[in-house]
Amino acid sequence: MKQGKFEAARKKPKPPKVPETPAEQKAASEAEVTAAAPGAEPRRRRDWLLIAVPIIVVLAVAAIVLLCLRQNQAERSAPVGMTKEETLEHFRQLAETLEQSDMVLTLKPDDPAGGEPYVFTLTPTQSMVRVDLAGLEADLEEGVGKVARGRYDADPAAYISLDRAALHSLVKQAAEACNQPFLESFSGVVGTGGQQEQKMLVLNPGQRGRAISEEAIYFSLLSAYCRGSLAPRLNYQTRLPKALDAEELWLRYCTAPTDAVMNSKTFEITPEVLGYGVPRQQLTEALARLEEGKALVLPMGELLPEVTAQALEEALYADVLGEAHTPHSWVDDRTHNLMLACEAINGKVVMPGEIFSFNEAVGERTAAKGYREATAYVSGASVPEIGGGVCQVASSIYYAVLQADLYTVERHAHTYLVTYVPKGMDAAIYWGALDYKFENSSPYPIKIEADVSDGEVHVILRGTEWKDYTVKLSWKQLEEVPYETKTRVVTDGSYKDGDVIVSPYTGYTITTYKTLIDRDDNPIETVKIKTSVYSKRDRVVAVVPKNEPEPQPTETP
Repeated sequence: MKQGKFEAARKKPKPPKVPETPAEQKAASEAEVTAAAPGAEPRRRRDWLLIAVPIIVVLAVAAIVLLCLRQNQAERSAPVGMTKEETLEHFRQLAETLEQSDMVLTLKPDDPAGGEPYVFTLTPTQSMVRVDLAGLEADLEEGVGKVARGRYDADPAAYISLDRAALHSLVKQAAEACNQPFLESFSGVVGTGGQQEQKMLVLNPGQRGRAISEEAIYFSLLSAYCRGSLAPRLNYQTRLPKALDAEELWLRYCTAPTDAVMNSKTFEITPEVLGYGVPRQQLTEALARLEEGKALVLPMGELLPEVTAQALEEALYADVLGEAHTPHSWVDDRTHNLMLACEAINGKVVMPGEIFSFNEAVGERTAAKGYREATAYVSGASVPEIGGGVCQVASSIYYAVLQADLYTVERHAHTYLVTYVPKGMDAAIYWGALDYKFENSSPYPIKIEADVSDGEVHVILRGTEWKDYTVKLSWKQLEEVPYETKTRVVTDGSYKDGDVIVSPYTGYTITTYKTLIDRDDNPIETVKIKTSVYSKRDRVVAVVPKNEPEPQPTETP
């Protein structure tokens, strides 16, 4: 037998030659040493790896590409190449599906916020869809659609018939229902005109734009019939108007009101500033009610702040710290003077640490200011005086101050005891000589309210309660000095016999006290306020002497 080129490799190897001469032995020894030299064999291995690795990588990539190409080819050719029997069975199933099931078309937005899906149905009766199985079978016999030996690829569109008018009607209905022109959102202010013009804020949310072509719907339906998939879904294009933002609208069209504020140190109140526009809450609720494409009109007007100066003032003066309601008899001129004095101090605010002076607040009582003559005590006598009677207003303030437990700077008792306040709790004033003063020793402002009504002088001290206790007032009589009745001979006819020339007053020495009561109604302590001495005034009665008749002369007989 003739040997091939690969047969020589199979011969039995010859035994190695044994060196005989010393020269041969030396050469053999050097060859062994060279072969055993370190690094010779690994170098040959590295050279081999540098050549083999790239080849392996290239082969692996080529294999992957080949597999992908075969897979793609298999996918493209999947529906092609059925046998004649498979093709006929496929078309029989297609005919059964098309002729017994409804075509259900769904149009949905390409943006979830673009709107709701639209669903349209076309029944087999309406579409009159049919599959020409006989024509298909005849074509297969003639080799129509043959792609390979015994393999066919029949086009369903060639054998499906339907009512094109019904299909076009569905397409038109779907397009008209879905398509909608785009309108951008709008906002603005308009006026009603006229002398009393009313401004209105107009809000229009705009309208979503929706668009899909009849051609796209039509060919989607045809494709669905050919595939036997009777639930086609198409996306229509959407365009959304810019959403109206409540905060942005507020900043653009409305002016926010400014709350009144109070300085925590000076207690000065900066009044509020009215705003203009639509209340924020109303605007937010209106935006929630907007309907697509429909405008909403909101009336604009003044916007009230949450905090007004009146509210701050009412909160600052919410507590009654002390009050007095002292009775007075109706004497026209005296009552008139009481009213003028109350008007002068009504609404007066006393700041923390400030000293209130009755004479400074009311001023000199003069006829030019409208004051009239009424009884007053002058040098122990009751005489008509311009502004007489206003001591009752000062006494009412003092009585309220005692209840509020404020510090009294100056106070004078009357010469004689008065009856419109409890004993020892009056205050006498006289322009240029006597004044009543108290200090606002509380940490908050105090407002004085004063008026005359219903037979009483009313004084109320309003502020912010800072105490954890209340005050109970009391008095103790230390001495009583009764008046005496004296007579005065009157011969000028100014009084009748027995008339009272001077009204009497009993003298008293009175000490006043305040008892502090805690919140549980338990007494804390009792403190002396003041000892007041009231003079007595004797009662003087007029005595008119009786005239004796002159003796008549007798005639001499």
